[in-house]
Amino acid sequence: MALLLFLLCEKASAQQYEFGISGVATGYMGDLNPADPLYYKNAGGGLFVKYNLNPTWGIRGSLNYLSLYANDHDFTNANQLNRGLLFNNDVKELSVTADFNFFKFIAGREINRYTPYILAGLAIAYHNPYVYHNDQKVYLNDYPLEIDASDVLVKPSRWALSIPVGAGFKYNISGPWSIGAEINYRTVFSDRIDNVSKFYRYDVNRLPEAWAYMANPTGQLARKGGTSRGDGKNRDGYMTAGITLTYTLISSKCYGWR
Repeated sequence: MALLLFLLCEKASAQQYEFGISGVATGYMGDLNPADPLYYKNAGGGLFVKYNLNPTWGIRGSLNYLSLYANDHDFTNANQLNRGLLFNNDVKELSVTADFNFFKFIAGREINRYTPYILAGLAIAYHNPYVYHNDQKVYLNDYPLEIDASDVLVKPSRWALSIPVGAGFKYNISGPWSIGAEINYRTVFSDRIDNVSKFYRYDVNRLPEAWAYMANPTGQLARKGGTSRGDGKNRDGYMTAGITLTYTLISSKCYGWR
């Protein structure tokens, strides 16, 4: 009987859920920002639910809406200033991560009420980079702006996988309510978050004016055909830094969470 009660108690104590929201600043690294990890230019937010295996380990599922932006003219590099590209991208992201608390964290207790933590996992994102041309929103994936090394038009996908890795700190402010701060970087298995990757097209004379502008806003497309448009790297990335607010459903019946 004692063993049965112990097993039931352990099961109950493990069923602790957190529900939360996040607000973040968003940044991007890739062809238009090859080196600045502090290039935060936009914002986003998300919802998440977390299942705590114990006071140290948890599994989190998140749904995020993250707006990204970058502009060559934000940098002093001569090649970027000459290229003059920019993009926006509204990323819809679904992620699953494992969280590890450095200290035991138990919401609603006088002890164990704060901890730094780290996280890592896998995410899938739907994205569609765009610019504004003549006050019209134009989705760049609708226009084949580049060719690959075989002179074939590049047709980018709107889906991308990434590996999010992050760190944070959370503090239980009262009862089930906790606040936190978190930074997160996603390495994307795609070089198309910014719609810049391969080579300029040759057939500039057959492109509509709007296409030519999007491929090269500085008006030098005719002499750049076949030359590199991107930085030659295979992966883009994007990052977030912000705050979280969580509400925890707590089981208080077992010693494991006290």
